[in-house]
Amino acid sequence: MAFSIQTHFVPNPDYYSALLWHRLMGKRVLSVGRDASPFLRSYAHCSKGGAGVTLLLINLSNQTSFILEVENSMSQNLLIADGMVSKSGSFIHSLKKTVSWIGSKASVGQLQREEYRLSPENGYLRSQTMVLNGRRLKVSDKGNLPSLDPVLASVDSPIYISPLSIAFIVFPNFDAPACKY
Repeated sequence: MAFSIQTHFVPNPDYYSALLWHRLMGKRVLSVGRDASPFLRSYAHCSKGGAGVTLLLINLSNQTSFILEVENSMSQNLLIADGMVSKSGSFIHSLKKTVSWIGSKASVGQLQREEYRLSPENGYLRSQTMVLNGRRLKVSDKGNLPSLDPVLASVDSPIYISPLSIAFIVFPNFDAPACKY
């Protein structure tokens, strides 16, 4: 008796986060402060293949959203504060010492960041379908992966992290001395 096995190459949901990690996160790791909620994980790396810094934020809470604010101070240091934490100090305290803006004070308001927000479809953690920036990720009929395009946001605008989601935030106009070697 003969039988055939049809193989469907449909990536598991975690494939997309691994693919974005591979595309965006460089090998150099930057220090990240740990004064935020235990439900919010944060990682910072030099961006892969170019200038800048990439943050990975993972919200493990199924109920709490987080709001992070990025500010450019007069000294042009990176300051990131967690809107959900009442502790003093910045969310990524040690990162602010190693990263600064590229560009003049006049051009800072025009700088943008790239956001890649992944979440399970309909917020269902066991969903086999991932959503990137509100768009369902689906392999084409020809087996091609969907494009993983970012949403652009002003570096001045808050970063919102929904429950049970992850976000890769790329700051292409940040100059981290640790990333120059």
